[in-house]
Amino acid sequence: MEIELISAILLSGFVAVLMTENYGYGYWMISRPIFAGPLLGLIMGDLQTGLIVGASVELMFMGVLPIGGSVPPNAQIAGLIGTIFAISAGGKPEVGIALALPIGILAQFLIMLAWNFNIYLVHRADNALQELNLKRAERLHLFGIIVFFTVMFIPTFLAVYFGSEFVNNIVGSMPSWFMEGLKITAGILPAIGMAMLLKMMNFKKFWSFFLIGFVLAVYLELNVLSIALLGLGIAVSITAVGTKGNDSGISRDSSRKSTAKTTILTRKDLMKTFFRTFFSMTSINYERYGSLGFCYAILPALKKLYPNNQDLKESVVRHNEFFNCHPYTSNAIIGVTLALEEQRAQGNPITSDTISSTKAALMGPLSGIGDSVFKATFMTIFAAIGAGLALDGNSLGPIIFIVPNVLLNIFSRYYGIVYGYQFGVSLILKMKDSDVLNKFVQGATIVGLMVTGSMVVNFVKVAVAAKWNFGGKEINLQELLDSILPGLLPLLLTLGFLWALLKYQKAIYWLILLCFMVGLAGKFLGVV
Repeated sequence: MEIELISAILLSGFVAVLMTENYGYGYWMISRPIFAGPLLGLIMGDLQTGLIVGASVELMFMGVLPIGGSVPPNAQIAGLIGTIFAISAGGKPEVGIALALPIGILAQFLIMLAWNFNIYLVHRADNALQELNLKRAERLHLFGIIVFFTVMFIPTFLAVYFGSEFVNNIVGSMPSWFMEGLKITAGILPAIGMAMLLKMMNFKKFWSFFLIGFVLAVYLELNVLSIALLGLGIAVSITAVGTKGNDSGISRDSSRKSTAKTTILTRKDLMKTFFRTFFSMTSINYERYGSLGFCYAILPALKKLYPNNQDLKESVVRHNEFFNCHPYTSNAIIGVTLALEEQRAQGNPITSDTISSTKAALMGPLSGIGDSVFKATFMTIFAAIGAGLALDGNSLGPIIFIVPNVLLNIFSRYYGIVYGYQFGVSLILKMKDSDVLNKFVQGATIVGLMVTGSMVVNFVKVAVAAKWNFGGKEINLQELLDSILPGLLPLLLTLGFLWALLKYQKAIYWLILLCFMVGLAGKFLGVV
């Protein structure tokens, strides 16, 4: 069955719109194979084939999740294009299932390019924020929708219009060193974001806690959530040991009075931020991940809090630094951040370091909850149930999958921002008129640095492939480095980038270029 040009364009456009939700608008899970496959089958007049292919591809990619910065073969577009091929072949699910992997590999390669291109958007937004050209910064962020739509449309159109043989030929013609080099670059770029994060915190004084987090992740293989909880315990213990007599905060009654007097942001402001968070991943990239999206979400609130241009400029620049968290749980951090910014705007002793350290401290545990509980557990359970029904031809399968995930998306975002804001307000009120502020800043910095230390292990991926024979024995340089300290290269890379950022004002541009040179040239020469 040949698909005409106009039909291919329309079909590819529909697939690209579905796929763009994964980054562009909301993260609704409507592009997952278990839902999108049957939906596409319904549109093409073969619901049963859509159910079978969608369910089969969903089960194939069940354990392949893009957690953190990983870039596995893309399950969504594999299911969608696989469904199109299966129906075009006359209702043969095996055709779509067999082509799922090469399709997913090609699509993910283009998505990697989109993540890299978005680095350019973020740096253009840096200039716009410095100039307080906030509308331009917003447009640059939202341009990511066009970027992701384009990279989804291209492989879909090529595959649909030129056929399955074209897809296999394209994937097979890619130089292996080029594709692997880009993957290596993607593993190195987060080191820049980690270094920028360390630059924001009091690393010089509290560097030992960064090292503790790194060592716990390397030798004990603790996950980010475990290290964050351990860091919290250490911070609380240090605070308790240093506490002298009565240094209690203010009373509950005075807290209520202060809340009434100090609240600037209204429910309307929180709702505006809530709706904007559905577009928070539009400019996601390998350097700072969701930094610009975080800034975009809270921008209206910041404009209300800071009528003074200089204060507003400092706040928007502050929130375009590294940020990475699951979209379902990140709103809790946004809520707390708004509470902190509100108190700072009213002249309370809240420093930039306090806000940055709090964000960093919350990123790890909340991202861990989002990835492990919401994505790897919640989504997987309903996907498995739905796929089981869909394989039997039951159209309730996609519905059983999509309804809980949509509700989770809405409620986690809504209550995250509402309760995050309330928690932040109460937290700051307890700090006022007491010496607990310094302890809070210290505690947030400790947890933030420990989490960042563990994130270096989890996000920064680089290894050397050099080997040589000495005295009849093969020497593996990476194994030699691991015997000294596992994860030594990511650690040295991050600290080296930190040194460059502290010493040179525009070092970031050279560091990005260096990452690409190391990844591509290193793979071409067989060094990494």
